[in-house]
Amino acid sequence: MPVTGLSRPLALLPLLLALPHGQARAQDAQPAVEAASTQGTEAVADPVDDPSGEAKKHSPWLFVPLVSSNPKLGTSLGAMVGYVRLLDPESEPSMLAIQGQRSNTESSTVGFGGKLFWGANAHQMQFGAVGGKVTNDYLDFLGTGEEVRSDEDLRGYFLRYQHRIRPNWYLGGQALYSNYDVEGSDPSSSQILDLAGLTGSVSAGIGLITSYDTRDNTSSPTEGMLFQLHNFAFRDGFGSDDDYDALTGEIKWFASTSDVNVVVLHGKLRMTADAPTSKQSTVELRGYTRGQYLGRNALTLEAEDRYMFKPRWGAKAFAGVSCLYGDGQSCGDEIYPMVGGGVFYVVKPEAHMVISAEFAKGNGDNRGFYLNFGHRF
Repeated sequence: MPVTGLSRPLALLPLLLALPHGQARAQDAQPAVEAASTQGTEAVADPVDDPSGEAKKHSPWLFVPLVSSNPKLGTSLGAMVGYVRLLDPESEPSMLAIQGQRSNTESSTVGFGGKLFWGANAHQMQFGAVGGKVTNDYLDFLGTGEEVRSDEDLRGYFLRYQHRIRPNWYLGGQALYSNYDVEGSDPSSSQILDLAGLTGSVSAGIGLITSYDTRDNTSSPTEGMLFQLHNFAFRDGFGSDDDYDALTGEIKWFASTSDVNVVVLHGKLRMTADAPTSKQSTVELRGYTRGQYLGRNALTLEAEDRYMFKPRWGAKAFAGVSCLYGDGQSCGDEIYPMVGGGVFYVVKPEAHMVISAEFAKGNGDNRGFYLNFGHRF
């Protein structure tokens, strides 16, 4: 039976700044919205927006409001400021960004991160750093019926580099470090957290990653697929409190059914070995809080339809299902469904970058509203 656990800083790092994940070939980008750039400090150009047919320069700066709301973590408000550049004319747009968020539960986080593409996409790097304080309120902690309030001080760092070894194939490495302290905000909460063994920890690990990518762009693909397989080995020798392993396989498939409609399928499998409870896999669907339900392994399946009803405006509908299994529990023992919809706006057509507003509903009281940069996948 999955348990309700603390929202884990490890889960924050891959989502840091909600930067588009993965890689693609710039030469396969949509012909109608090709990116062009010169060396130096000039901005990215968008030849489509200028009726004269001449390349029109746009500001490289990006500002995005951030909103999330769910019953467990309350409502968070924040903003992201990004800087978008082409490091060379044949690569995907690179981006550096900083974001901050604060919630009505007195939680606050600040993060910095980026995605870099250079050498005609032969070299790709993703990195991030996050820090802050997270306050959690549990009305039924671990199914005990006890009310618990916890405060987490966290910081974490993430680095990933990949190199193209042959057409569409990438190989690289990654490293992750997180350190968080957990304290109960009252004596009763502290005692319950201690009994549950949730007192904070340090996780430090390294791993390998391989990818196969045929998408037409990285931010809002309309054709192609991305397959990734990667691992993390967390070891005492790297500074980790626990020795355990995590292996993740993920696939994203995109197909245009018309000039204005894209169908997306997403599947993800995360498996762990010897992981403590707080570092196990979690339900990652929209509408659920990461870290609320935990199990040794997690399987996620999602489908999404994206329809452009105006040149820069679109609507989406999505559904998914997830399960947790392992340690005597089968995938069918507990199913987590989800449905939802939303709208999105193409904020930078020259770089295929979008802002999305989504609402998702899971089982029971699980639900959430999100205003984020980029699509979920």
